[in-house]
Amino acid sequence: MKKSMAALLMTILLLLSGCSLLEEATDSFDYATEATEYINNLSEFAEEASSLEADQLVARLEDLTGTIENFTKIEPPTIAENIHQELAYKSEALLEIINNIINQGEITVEQLQETEIYQTIENIISLKVQIEQLEL
Repeated sequence: MKKSMAALLMTILLLLSGCSLLEEATDSFDYATEATEYINNLSEFAEEASSLEADQLVARLEDLTGTIENFTKIEPPTIAENIHQELAYKSEALLEIINNIINQGEITVEQLQETEIYQTIENIISLKVQIEQLEL
């Protein structure tokens, strides 16, 4: 009787730990998907910014501000904490650049190109490979 109870308890513990591993894997995949979408959004902005008119540029920068703020508030799974911290740090730097640009008033593509916005976005995009590894 004690052996069967012990076996049952052991089985339950194994199932619970398996569920925990599955949940962690799902959380990791979900985070990787969300982070990839975030980086793709930044990449799209960098590609299209030079073709936008001033009003469109301001609107797109303001949208990007909200996107950055929302992403940095995400609670990452344990496995992604380090990469999220790095992404959040670089995103905060990008947010500061964007806020400075917006506070200057009327914005032109030429003014945008004189800032560090493109380099900062490239720094964030370079983390995509590490994020994609979370999906595996």
